[in-house]
Amino acid sequence: MTLLIAALLGVIQGVFMFLPDSLHYIYVNQGGIQQVGYSMDELFKISAVDLKPEFTEESFRTLIAPLEKGLQKSITFTTTHLTKSGKRIPVEIFLQYVQPAGESGRFVSIVRDISRRLEEEKEKEKLQARLLHTQKLESVGQLAAGIAHEINTPAQYIGTNIDFLEDGFKDAAKLVTAYQRLLAAEKNHAVTAELIEETEEVQEGADWDYLAQELPLAIAQSKDGVHRISTIVRAMKEFSHPGSKEKIPIAINDLINTTLTISRNEWKYVADVETDLAGDLPMIPCLSDEMGQVFLNLLVNSAHAIATLLGSTPVGDKGRITITTQLSGDQAEIRFTDTGCGIPKDILSKVFDPFFTTKEVGKGTGQGLAIARDVIVNKHGGSLEVESEEGQGATFIIRLPITPA
Repeated sequence: MTLLIAALLGVIQGVFMFLPDSLHYIYVNQGGIQQVGYSMDELFKISAVDLKPEFTEESFRTLIAPLEKGLQKSITFTTTHLTKSGKRIPVEIFLQYVQPAGESGRFVSIVRDISRRLEEEKEKEKLQARLLHTQKLESVGQLAAGIAHEINTPAQYIGTNIDFLEDGFKDAAKLVTAYQRLLAAEKNHAVTAELIEETEEVQEGADWDYLAQELPLAIAQSKDGVHRISTIVRAMKEFSHPGSKEKIPIAINDLINTTLTISRNEWKYVADVETDLAGDLPMIPCLSDEMGQVFLNLLVNSAHAIATLLGSTPVGDKGRITITTQLSGDQAEIRFTDTGCGIPKDILSKVFDPFFTTKEVGKGTGQGLAIARDVIVNKHGGSLEVESEEGQGATFIIRLPITPA
């Protein structure tokens, strides 16, 4: 039966048979000959290892030993075949050990060229990357107005303080000039009552006691405003900067704080944010660009859930978003918890499905959580789960390996 299946599959795939002792080929179909470019006579003079540059004879025998000993019925693995022209082609090999009645045992391998499949997977990855980049640009666009507002507020009081400092400097300059005249007169023993009275009038007009109290405050406020603006700009630069295509160690807590900074206008009107970020969290190998997008999606989703619960005209206390990080065994655990509207039980299992959304048309594509799960699970070897009850808020739990996946 195995040989019959091999013959049928061999119409479109390569079928190779080789002996356990010498590993030399004893049969190759036309599909196999076309794959590697050798003639059948040439193939009968070489071994299975000769076509597999990624293996040594020892490592290949270790791989196939469980089949010959009956410990496994078959194995499937990927490797490369070296063609006669020197080209390496990626292949997927299904390998089985068979022993027909009255004959010696041999290995039968069905070999499929997976070049096209790998190309399709690369195209899929490129499409996902473009989709993620598009979503990131959409996020930046949605955040732009809020970020402008966040920058405008400190910029306004910096401007007001600069006007005050300018007026204060003019008054202080007049006062210093008056004191200089008084000092010069004193050196020449020419101080008059009129000069003293004039100096006192300048001092009274400048209201130095008030300036002495308010000028340092204006300077401190302006410095704080500049710091706030630089923090927002730096956070936006870090968030929008193209991330590395390779995983690099990042500080998860810093990435969370950056995300909070750039999204502040999205949540500050509906929620207070509390953080409990573990100080002993190690650097985690991540695609920082994509991980930042995941955090942003979860944070904005929490804000929207709270806004939905509060309604269009919220009265009273705001909701709360709590973000925690901690070590959990050999994983880092990140939790986003909100006091929003929660997720109904009947759709809880669907929230990570592509294009599933409960938001009205134009408010969401249903891709945010699907992309988040793909990033966490497929690209980082972690997990993303949700715990929720309708009307009781929700908690999204991310677990990431602290060593590269």
